[in-house]
Amino acid sequence: MQLVTLEISDDYYDKFLHVVDALPLGKVNFKNDTLKNELAQRIEAIDSGKEKLTPYMDGMNDMLQRVKTKYADS
Repeated sequence: MQLVTLEISDDYYDKFLHVVDALPLGKVNFKNDTLKNELAQRIEAIDSGKEKLTPYMDGMNDMLQRVKTKYADS
């Protein structure tokens, strides 16, 4: 079996799925790389400023403070 990667315009995607459905069952497998799509969406959100990022050390200090507060009397 051969593997082909296609880039399909968003406005044509639904029409393309109809073409895939018309192909013989079992002869063509359609795989959607959801992880790659999710990463692309997150990168776009970061680049556009919709997603706020926390610097590594700020996050680690916050986590350490929460652990100290929770287990201070242990």
